[in-house]
Amino acid sequence: MLRPLPLDATTSWFLIGLLHLALAAAVWTVLTGRHSRRSTLLWCSGSALAGLMMLLYAARGLLPHVPMIVVANVCGYAGFALRWAALRSEREQTLPLAVLGLAVLGASTAVPLLDAVGPQWRVLGNVCFNMLASLALCVEAQALGRVRASRSARMVGWSYGVVALVLFLRLASLLLGGGAPAAPAIDTELILLAWMLAALWANLGYVGFAIEMAERRARVRSVELAAATEGRELAERQAAELKTLSEERQELLRVISHEVRQPLHNAQAVLKGAADALHGAAPVAALERARSVLREITRSLDNTLAVSTRLIQAQPPPLRDTDLDMLLELALGDLPDEGRGRVRVQRDSAVRTAALDVALMRLALRNLLSNALAYATPGSTITLRLADSDEPLALIFEVCDDGPGIAPTLLPRLFERGVRGRHDVHGQGLGLYIVRQAMRLQGGTVEARSSAAGSTFTLMLPQGREPT
Repeated sequence: MLRPLPLDATTSWFLIGLLHLALAAAVWTVLTGRHSRRSTLLWCSGSALAGLMMLLYAARGLLPHVPMIVVANVCGYAGFALRWAALRSEREQTLPLAVLGLAVLGASTAVPLLDAVGPQWRVLGNVCFNMLASLALCVEAQALGRVRASRSARMVGWSYGVVALVLFLRLASLLLGGGAPAAPAIDTELILLAWMLAALWANLGYVGFAIEMAERRARVRSVELAAATEGRELAERQAAELKTLSEERQELLRVISHEVRQPLHNAQAVLKGAADALHGAAPVAALERARSVLREITRSLDNTLAVSTRLIQAQPPPLRDTDLDMLLELALGDLPDEGRGRVRVQRDSAVRTAALDVALMRLALRNLLSNALAYATPGSTITLRLADSDEPLALIFEVCDDGPGIAPTLLPRLFERGVRGRHDVHGQGLGLYIVRQAMRLQGGTVEARSSAAGSTFTLMLPQGREPT
């Protein structure tokens, strides 16, 4: 036989209500910023409403009977609903808010209606609804413990399981006693102890669950950080290896440039000297043909090396203030003697200097002029026009020919790598690709227009930028 509690029931309800409120405030203080704000708010709000419900029960003699019952039950059942929603949110499940609202409203309305029938019916209904709500919390907490493999969540479930069991015993005693509203002292003591257990164990269990989840997130972040660090180190090693390979490749290209191009230039010089010495003799035509072939090989090699070195660099080259007449002379000097005489320079601009990269611009002009000489009507004049534009501020080069024009189906792909206008003209399809890349690196553009009367290629190089 248990001894009577040293405190009366009203004082005990009051103290347990204050305990719920204090623990709700403590849990909120501990977990704010450390756990899911949504779940923490739901849980702490539910625990605080449970405490408020108990305070209202403790003060039931000071308030009107029916309003007290309504307000207390709304707080109590809403507290159950919010704590259940918090546990379900931890499982990342959708919250049936409409169902919860209807359940709270139905239970809160049913109790005063039962009270109107008789006090014993109100007690039976209230105990039954609280038992079912506690059982729902127990089941949800146990499900959370299984999903998250959390002993703390199971601790929450067992605490509300004990409450549900005690309320079941109270319900059984009421039914066996004929539904009398006055319960034995042992029932009241057990209910008070169960609610105290729920206040302590459930809130401590929820904090423990949050700590477990925080530790798991920390472990996951640690593993991810280690993986990211390992990945970064691997990327750095690969970058270093690629840099080494790139440097070796560049060195190889420099060797190719020196070891292959220089002998070709020397051979051209020797052949020119031989042609001059044998001027008028029969072998001259053969020597000129050999010079032409060597010149074509040199130009093709220059283009190949340009694609492999200068045109693949990531950073644009510095643009320098350059004399345009010198640039035109360099571009024309790259052409064979018989082709140079076919090019007519038309200057429609008084501009003497411009900001550009000499090597890239020379490469672009040389390829455009060489293409025009190869594809235009034999013996026709090629016009190299220099102009400027105020809006936008730019330098314009135009290369015009009177050839047969470019097929409309070819125009959209004209500047792609490997595209050739005719297969009877020697080349690798790099010329116009190189032109586009050379202009891109300088911030410029190239466009092509064509008709049956000929083709015009326009290079536009923006100005107004500070030369380096």
